[in-house]
Amino acid sequence: MRQTLPKSNILRGYQSFTTIITNGVSFKGTLLSAFVLKDVTKKSLSIGFSVPKKRIALAVNRNRIRRLMREAVRKNLNEAQIAARKKNVGADIIVMFKGDKHGNTLRLKLQDIEPEWIRIQEQILQTL
Repeated sequence: MRQTLPKSNILRGYQSFTTIITNGVSFKGTLLSAFVLKDVTKKSLSIGFSVPKKRIALAVNRNRIRRLMREAVRKNLNEAQIAARKKNVGADIIVMFKGDKHGNTLRLKLQDIEPEWIRIQEQILQTL
């Protein structure tokens, strides 16, 4: 069994990100925020990840946080896809790292990010 997100579920491209951020609905948490744009023509979820350079200066740290976010989403994506199929709707989602208010980004672990993503995912599924 493959332990990665399928390429069909990964959202890429500057234009698609800007469209979703400007037209989508936002959900905010303490570490993460998500932007969601419903897409009735699609029947699946596409997810993109963003860690702003203004918040995390070093690319090594940005990539580490992006990997943690991707893993949290991957572990909980199956139930979201099932719920989206039941409602017969698809969506494009961007998960953006807002930052830690204490600045301890180097100490972040999956256990810090995953519960936050689960809360945001529940809010997203209620609105779909």
